[in-house]
Amino acid sequence: MSADLRHLPHRLHSALQTATATLDLPLDTRHLEALALELAPFVRALCAETLAAAADDAPIPYTVASVDETAGVETTTYAGCTARIGVDVDLDAPAPVLAEKLRRHHDVIATDVPTAAYLGLTIRPKTAAAWQWWLRKLNIPTSAVTVQGVDAYAAVEVDGVAVHLCGVDAGTLLAADVHARQGLDVDLDSPAGTVAAKARRQPDVTAIELRDAHTLAITVRATSLVEWQWWLVQFAVEPGSVAFDGTAALAVGRKDGATVHLRGDDCAAFYEDQAAARLVGLIAGATR
Repeated sequence: MSADLRHLPHRLHSALQTATATLDLPLDTRHLEALALELAPFVRALCAETLAAAADDAPIPYTVASVDETAGVETTTYAGCTARIGVDVDLDAPAPVLAEKLRRHHDVIATDVPTAAYLGLTIRPKTAAAWQWWLRKLNIPTSAVTVQGVDAYAAVEVDGVAVHLCGVDAGTLLAADVHARQGLDVDLDSPAGTVAAKARRQPDVTAIELRDAHTLAITVRATSLVEWQWWLVQFAVEPGSVAFDGTAALAVGRKDGATVHLRGDDCAAFYEDQAAARLVGLIAGATR
């Protein structure tokens, strides 16, 4: 029995005393003590029923395991992490032991152990600091990291195990054609990080700067008037609000809860032909 329930009669007495004074009831100390002792068993039962009902409704963590006899792979899913291992691999071998150790980190979303000495490790780091932490933990130099699409990859040997690391969406932090300000740790699940991850996939994006969780700057080099208009629509920029800095067009818009400072290099020229610009909605009645 918990300490709270053991002291229940005293707590009931105190509550009844407060209620009696508030309601101005004609009960003395003897009456209150008798009520507290009489009610305590019923309150304990009610508490037990409430706790039991809450336990029944609470989600229970469970493991789902399956074996593909044809492929010779056992797959286990638990707490958002998928672990695949060859059915012939000894669980005490170096690779499975290392996989079990690394799975304790919440960034890990999958481990693949086809042999006793190979580990495929898939992670989803949410911040730049988290990605760098994994590189340090596995002693991977940044020069050994390659980017394919939005993901980053690296290979290293750890305690005799060949580890192939995949950082899902980590390429957003490393892609050579998009430069993020160094040393700024912005959660990729923040509004600014989400917009940045989507924007960097466009071929005409040349730079992204994450300023804080709700603000970012995007530089594009649109190759046509229609492409530039597409960017203005994406960020809900008012046609008459575009400013100019030399040959660049500047605008401020919003998307998915983030403020976007958009710069279109060499896009000011699109406003020279005002008839064409007005036709696609770059300007609305006003001239540059």
